[in-house]
Amino acid sequence: MSGTGLLTTSQTGSLAYGIGSFAWLAYLASFAIVIALILLSRHGLKYLEPYLLKGRQTRTLAIVESLAVDQRRRLSIIRYNRKTGLILTGGGNDLFLGWVDEQGASPPPILPSAAQPSDIHAG
Repeated sequence: MSGTGLLTTSQTGSLAYGIGSFAWLAYLASFAIVIALILLSRHGLKYLEPYLLKGRQTRTLAIVESLAVDQRRRLSIIRYNRKTGLILTGGGNDLFLGWVDEQGASPPPILPSAAQPSDIHAG
């Protein structure tokens, strides 16, 4: 029956054993190749990142800090180019409170309905 092209069990067992003895080496080599490709792609992405994100970056506008005033309102410090501004968001409407002078660090103007500290001590 050896002329029919069929393999007997003794032949298939020896064939599988011969290939299987080096299978761990093939697995180890493929694992090493995968790890090397991951490390190379990571390095490649670090190199290409500035070119890939160049069109999407807007560094002229950023939120510097944000503070929750209550459950609905939030006070945010924004930076546009070299200017710093103050925004109150939430509630019925959003308010731009003004630009903050960085040299003098003066606070935004107080609303007319609020009492001034100088009015209290002058009385």
